[in-house]
This record gives sequence, C-alpha cells and structure tokens, in this order.
Amino acid sequence: MARRFRIHPAIGTARVGNAPEAFFIGPEHPGLAANSDGTKFDSFRDEQGRIKRQAARFRVFEYTEDAEGLLSPRREITVGNDVVDIEWRVHVANRKASFFTFNGPSGSQDVYVERSRTEATAVEKAPKLKTEEAKAKGEKDEPGRPNLRNATVAEEDRARLLELDPGEKVISRASAGPVTLTNPNQTVSFIKDLGELRLDDVGRLLVFGGSGVSGSTEDPAKPMDEYANNDTWFDDVSDGSVKARVRLADGSFFDADAAWVMVGPPDFAPGIGNVVSLYDTLWDLGVRELQSGPAEGALADLAEQRRAWAASGGQSLTGYRPSFTRDIYPIIKRALGARSVFDPGEMDRASFHVAIVDWDTLAAPPSGRDPDAGTDLRKLVFGKMRDPRSKDVDSRLMPRGWGDDYKAADEAPTPEAFFSLTQIQYALLQQWAGGQFVSDWQGEPSVLPVGPVTPEGLDKSAAENCVGGPFFPGIEVSWLIRRTELYIEPFRLRVDPKPEIESTVAVKKVGALQFRPGFFTQQMALPWQADFFDCQKEERESPEDNLPRFYMWWTAQRPDDTFPSSGTAQQKWIRRLIPEGVDPDQFSGQDGGYQQMAHHWNDSLSFVVGSGDDFREEN
Repeated sequence: MARRFRIHPAIGTARVGNAPEAFFIGPEHPGLAANSDGTKFDSFRDEQGRIKRQAARFRVFEYTEDAEGLLSPRREITVGNDVVDIEWRVHVANRKASFFTFNGPSGSQDVYVERSRTEATAVEKAPKLKTEEAKAKGEKDEPGRPNLRNATVAEEDRARLLELDPGEKVISRASAGPVTLTNPNQTVSFIKDLGELRLDDVGRLLVFGGSGVSGSTEDPAKPMDEYANNDTWFDDVSDGSVKARVRLADGSFFDADAAWVMVGPPDFAPGIGNVVSLYDTLWDLGVRELQSGPAEGALADLAEQRRAWAASGGQSLTGYRPSFTRDIYPIIKRALGARSVFDPGEMDRASFHVAIVDWDTLAAPPSGRDPDAGTDLRKLVFGKMRDPRSKDVDSRLMPRGWGDDYKAADEAPTPEAFFSLTQIQYALLQQWAGGQFVSDWQGEPSVLPVGPVTPEGLDKSAAENCVGGPFFPGIEVSWLIRRTELYIEPFRLRVDPKPEIESTVAVKKVGALQFRPGFFTQQMALPWQADFFDCQKEERESPEDNLPRFYMWWTAQRPDDTFPSSGTAQQKWIRRLIPEGVDPDQFSGQDGGYQQMAHHWNDSLSFVVGSGDDFREEN
C-alpha cells in the first residue's frame, strides 16, 4: 500500500488579539469550547487586560492508500525517528481593499463575472434596508456602492497599493522561527504584519493571526460610513494556504495534502455554539454536492447520508436514522444556548425558548400510544423550523435570524431574507420528528476531551466554532465558501501541495476570481470592526401578524444581550461603546459606533463564559 500524508485540520481557524505574547490554541476536540478544558475557561486576556490571540495548530498524519484510493489513517507524524524535519509553508493575504464592494448576494449567481465587466466606479442600486418606521426614528438606508472598493485607484496600481501579501513563508526545524508574516505594503504602514508562524516542541505548526489593527491611510482618518465597505481603511485579518513537506531520514520526502487557514475576529461567546456552524455548512455541502472523499470515522455517516439523499432524489434522508445524541441534540441545544446572548423580548420569549426543555421526552422513541408525549413535542419543535427549500416566506419561524438575502427584507422579502438551517440539518430533524431516529439518550453528553486527537476530530473542532451563515457577509467567511469547485473532497480545499516556487499547476479560476491566498476574507467587511458594531439584533414587524419581533445575526460570537458577572437582567453587550440612552443605529459620524468599535474592541467588550445554562460576562 502507498504512503500518503495529510494536514489536519483541513481548514483551521486563528483569531486576532492585541496581546503580544499570551495566546491559546484553538479547539482540537469536537464539542470543546475555545480556551476551555471542558470544566472552566482560562482568561481570554493577559495580565494587562489585552486580548489573547487564538493560534491555529496544524498536524501531519500518515495514511495508507489502497489500490482503489481508500485511505486508512496510521499515525500522526512528528519530528523524530524516521522523520528528519517537516517544512511548513504558509501563504496568507488580505485583499479586501482591492475587491468588489460587498452588497449581499450581488455577484453570487456567476461569481462576479458580470461585475468584473462593469466599470469600477459604476454604482449598484442601493438596497432598501430600513422600514418607514425605522426611518422615522432617524435611521438611514445604506448608500449606493461603487462596483469596487477604492474604485478611483487605477487598475495597474490596485495590487501594489491595496493588497497586503507577505508571500509564502517557510518554517521548519532547519529554519527555526518565529517567522513574521511581514506586510510589504508600505502604503499601509500602520499594519506591520499579518501574524507569525511558530513550531511546537515536536514540529507541529502554529499559525498566529494579526493583532486586530485597523485604520485609514488618510490623515486624519476618513470616518467610516457603513458596515462593510469603507474606502482607505485596512485591517489585518487574512486567510491562505498551509503546506507541509515531510523529510525522511533516507533523503526522500512527501508533500502532504494541503490545508487552509482562516484568521478572523475573536469569538466573544466561545461556549455558545452557532445554530448553523461552518462545519454544518461544509457537511451539508459534502452530503448534497460532493461525491468523493474518505469515508472513515465520522465521515462514514456522511457517506451514509449521501446515499440516502441521492436515493430520495435530493428530497430527504428517508432510510437514514439519525442519532438523537449526535445529530439532533446539538441543533436544539445550540438554539437554546442563544438565550444567554440574545433577549428576544417579552412578546416572543415563550416561543423562542420552547418552554422548559425535557430532553428525555424529546429523545423518547414513539411508544405507539395516542397521544404520545414524545411525538407531540417532536412535532411541536419541528413545526417551528423554517424549511430551507420552501418558496413561502414566514418571518415567524426559526431560526429567528436574518439570511443571506437580508437586502430584500423590506422591498419584496424572499425566503433567503430569513435564516434557515441547512437542508441536511432540516432533513435530520424531519426524520426525528417522524420517529425515525436512534433513541440513544444517556443524559447530556460530557464536553470533556476524550481519547486522542484524531484527523476528523481536528477538522470538526476547527469548523464547528465558526459561523456557517448567514453570509451577509459573515464572521470568518462569506458565501464563496459554498462553491463546490473549490473542494477536492468534503472539508478539503483544492490546493496544490507543492511549494509555490515549484508548482506547475495553474491558479484555479472560480467565476471571475482567482483562488489564491486572501480568497475568503476579501469578501468580508472592511474593516471587520464596522460590521461587528452594525450587526446586532434588529426589531421588525412580522407581516404575518403585525407583531414586532427581534432578529439576530451571529449572536453566538458577537453577542446582543449578555448577563453581567452578577445580576439577573441582560444588558446590551456593546453598552460601553455607546452613550447612555443612544440608539446604536443612530450612533454614527466621526465618533460614532464604527469608530468606537475599531478603537475599543479590545478594551470595552466582555467575553461570555460559563457552563450549562449559566453564561455570563468574564470578570
């Protein structure tokens, strides 16, 4: 059998922080929150109160590959014995300032082909986002946007003046680090670097992102005037490729299957999961769209779901019996966890909380009795869920959040204007609601790390702590992450494993775009702090019953309402950034909320920590 080497996690996540030395490593066991041992959280700040960076750690695993291409994992590869060295190569970049303006789904149909043929300064129609009631309170619609950010910069100068690209950097035992990912763009001199690379004591790679620096190249700084596209502004998040060459004692070497790293903002509520995580989105893609890849371990379930989905003509998971503990409980648990960081208002509290959860009843198999308490409760919960494939619009359904097509919310709401579970999550719940599931409930599962680190566990733990939607634009990535042509298999992007200097593979085109370092973060808000301020819960009147309801964005990472370290009343999470009594939506201008978030994200926002159902602001 042939030897094969692969990097895990296939997609890793680092996060910015302004602490120069203190850091923590991102989760490496599924279900484990960042910076936690499963029983308690370590502080997210150093002794001076600065936010620690989250480092992404990458490992190499050896597999055996049979004649049919099936892989079997053998061991993790570290430096020692027959492995002389592991040469790691990392290429991250930030291309936000040279990219198209973010305008919701604009460009998604053809991946920017039509927009690439449009003049840089051509203004797209401004979406109508504010209701007449909101306008009466002084809120304004967003401005029309030119096709490109910094549209007046000439095409021949855009890469040189607007992109931050340190190039591919190497670190190994033979060329020890730390290796700084120095920003060569002197026009943006206030961003010194996009992070650094280090090795742990056995040769694993640690990728650190930037320090959370953002600013304008104008002096004085140009005020930010919207959530996603602020010309002359730059930040130091990034993304890009991770490669490894394993050198053996006999002089031979193997290039491992490559990985990718995302560098995003801090996760301020790491113990509270997203209802739809990035892992859920990638799993959905793997079941419905991707037809290749390994099927060992957890991915055996993916392969089984894929067969059931295909057999139904892409309509359901009929024939597949989900595990209540593994497949159903996490969806409901994460939805209920939002209570700690989102106050839905008195009118909606009962429907949002689904009263008091009775896990034993939710997990009970059908008894054949009529009525059956478990069946009734399952149908009640499932009946509140928004069908992601429905053509009907019902703003009252769950999840109670905005969707990718938020820009259509007021003009002519589409189903995509409101958030939905993935199609596979919904199909799993559908099987459960119909009594077709494995009743394996033994009480709430432990979040303590059990057993060794595994390849599929690394892939899951990195992605399940990221946002899987809505993508308007998102936190770590936006809707480009769902493009199937980017993947060689579920969870692994199509990256040439050879060093760039040796590669003969042409850069892959996706629509009008080149798939290269900086590909995913280029879609994100510029700077990220503007969207972090703006994307808080919003109150809208539901057209179905004319009742006001609150809709969330990414409350599990960017909280809306939090419990202080003591007390029983939730307060606005951003309360220290805005004057008392001021509506955040009206706090704009030279010293407004965008600017406050850019300058004070690291000293005025609290991390939410705790356990069970008690999550509070860190002291």
